[in-house]
Amino acid sequence: MSDDNLSVSRRKRVNFIKGFLVTLFLAMIITPMIISITALTYVRRLDKKVDELTDQVSKLELTYMLKAQADEALDTMIADRSDQVIENEDLLAEQATEPVKEASNEDANKKKVYLTFDDGPSSNTQRILDILDEYDVKATFFVTGYQAGKHPEWYKEIVDRGHTIGLHSYSHVYSQIYSSSESFLSDIDKLSEYIKETTQTEAKFLRFPGGSSNRVSSVPMSDLCMLMHERGIEYFDWNISSQDATSPAPNAAMITANVLSGIDAHETAIVLMHDAAEKNATVEALPGIIEGIQARGDCIILPIDEDTLPVQHLSPVFEEE
Repeated sequence: MSDDNLSVSRRKRVNFIKGFLVTLFLAMIITPMIISITALTYVRRLDKKVDELTDQVSKLELTYMLKAQADEALDTMIADRSDQVIENEDLLAEQATEPVKEASNEDANKKKVYLTFDDGPSSNTQRILDILDEYDVKATFFVTGYQAGKHPEWYKEIVDRGHTIGLHSYSHVYSQIYSSSESFLSDIDKLSEYIKETTQTEAKFLRFPGGSSNRVSSVPMSDLCMLMHERGIEYFDWNISSQDATSPAPNAAMITANVLSGIDAHETAIVLMHDAAEKNATVEALPGIIEGIQARGDCIILPIDEDTLPVQHLSPVFEEE
């Protein structure tokens, strides 16, 4: 091999070695840098992820803490409210017990006055109901069937306003009602069914047209009284008459005087009045009657119920309606 060829070959080896060494050198420098950069990037991502997780954990901890505080506050509030309710109930019970007993005993010693109205309902019944509401008084209405089918709301309103509704007769025609026991029962049954259908209330009380002492009936009144008793219907007459069905018709002042003057004679006073359409004087008298009774202080006005002591008379004739 010639010297020139040998020199070229040597230079190639030297260049190769130099290139290899440079490459190796560069690889030794660049590779760690790449690894470092990659690792740094990964670490940063991990740090960011850790920060996010830490933030989520912090939020969860805060949420749980707030929830726990809210639950504790709610439990405390409920407990305090329960204690307050119990205390209030105990206080109300304590305050209410004695006054109720005293009121009951006081009422038991008072005269009982029952305001009763016959021959309605009518437009005057509406006026009377409004007056009774104004004075917070309950009364008893012995109704007829005059307005059946025309004004069912009048019957219903009596019951809805808390008053007692009773039977007086469907037709109120004495010659028909009292012609026989069958006629009387047919008339009363017709009215009873209408009241039940219209008001969803079963009428348990009755006032005979003309009273149980009337002298018009072709049937002995004692027989009709017994028939009502057998049906579980209690009948009521009256021991105070307003005289508002007499002729000539009294004015409001006379009606008021007739009622108030009779109370002293009775521990249980059942007052006879009328709420037919023409009884305007009765409507005008009613406020004075109520105020006069209430002003006494020894009376309580009640509606007829199952505890009411009935006033019943077969003779003498008190008043024919």
